Amino acid sequence: MKRITCIFLVFCLCLSLAGCGSSEEETGEDVQGPAKVSEEELDQQAFQKAGEYLKTMTLLEKIGQMFLVDADKLVKGEEAVTTVSPELVEAVEKGKIGGIVFNKRNVQTADQIKALIQDVKQSVSASTELSIPLYIGTQEEGGGRNSIAAATDTITSTGYVSPAEMGKNMTEGQLENTGEVIAGELTDLGFNLNFAPSADLAEEEVPVDRQAVSDCAVSAIGEGPEYPNLNRKKLSKKKKKKMLKSYQKRLQEYNAKWDAFLKLWMEDDYKSSCFGIDEEQVGEAVEAMINGMHAVGDHGICTVLKMFPGIASVARYHKLINTKVDTGLSRLRRTNLSPFSSGIHAGTDFIMVGHVALGKVDQDVPASLSETIMTELLRNEMGFNGIIITEQMDVPVITNAYTTEQAVVRAISSGADMVYDPEDLHAAISSVQQAVITGKIEEEKIDQAVLRILQNKIRRGIWTPPAVVEDSE
Repeated sequence: MKRITCIFLVFCLCLSLAGCGSSEEETGEDVQGPAKVSEEELDQQAFQKAGEYLKTMTLLEKIGQMFLVDADKLVKGEEAVTTVSPELVEAVEKGKIGGIVFNKRNVQTADQIKALIQDVKQSVSASTELSIPLYIGTQEEGGGRNSIAAATDTITSTGYVSPAEMGKNMTEGQLENTGEVIAGELTDLGFNLNFAPSADLAEEEVPVDRQAVSDCAVSAIGEGPEYPNLNRKKLSKKKKKKMLKSYQKRLQEYNAKWDAFLKLWMEDDYKSSCFGIDEEQVGEAVEAMINGMHAVGDHGICTVLKMFPGIASVARYHKLINTKVDTGLSRLRRTNLSPFSSGIHAGTDFIMVGHVALGKVDQDVPASLSETIMTELLRNEMGFNGIIITEQMDVPVITNAYTTEQAVVRAISSGADMVYDPEDLHAAISSVQQAVITGKIEEEKIDQAVLRILQNKIRRGIWTPPAVVEDSE
């Protein structure tokens, strides 16, 4: 009797299992849960949502998304922005800008910068003028000069090891883990964009025109004081001594202005931002860091790969004067551009284009204003589909040669999706609007740039667009 009962139970169990199997076949559902959506599918979904929302935007709303601005440049005065002010919020609303950046001078403590970012986000979400959340950016390479963690001991996970040291001492796995730690720290503070990593090769500096550097400084601060003429008749020794003392004081003040001007715009230690000199090793480091930064949370943090097409050999003075790299394109493809290709393969969100000219590619035109470099080389040849952003545009090498209007319109016409720190934000936005109205820039080019920006904000979890309801005819 027990045996019959056991057989009956086994038979029921088999029927139960068979029923489960047929149910799975009929419904097509995996009992382990829904299949994971691929990266390609997520990209396509974000692209579709971005495209639908783009159709509802005004021209000014679209143009505003194309600007990223340092917070300090949105308010008057010399003081660093450390708390939210009505002036800051008003400037963001008026420009309808795509994002703001906080640098080391904006960071006092971890709690302070976290509260500042939270207040900014809340102000934007409560605004009737803004509907798309901001990129909130900073520059955190993990250590060295370009580390916000170096500004305070309350940010403890990063700020100690420079990329140059990482490149010498870390494996790919350790680099990826470091990228994850950096991104984790930043996202916890509220940032969603990081100006890192660098794909530059740490090449030796090449000589630059020192007279051009001197002329640049003079154009900014004026000529130095003239030495007094002490040989005039009827000048007493006391008068001569007083004149000489006055001259020395003015000269000291002038030299202080000179030093401050150069310090403001010179890149003193750029090579510490570079992983090394070997293109293969640098490419591996770049890919590992991007993978790590993208692995945090559900969406990761936006990475800004810099500084295309490679500026290390002229970095010290490249913001001050026209600097040129005379390497031929064939060699550039094999060496300097190789790490950027690795970053593109890793899926970097942005690539920042610098103000260096490639002498044998586009003579004397900064890469940030060159269609040959941004569109033909980076976009078409290298296949970068992400966001192309310029280096800061309020630097002497640009402002001494171009008006705000000229620089911004040329950058966007040449292929830039976003402009970082125009000299005059209001003039920049107005000039792009006028260029579209007059046909100098096709609105389709604006749409393509904004579509990339919106798609990226969706993919990185910065923005969830509202459902778009089409008007019925």
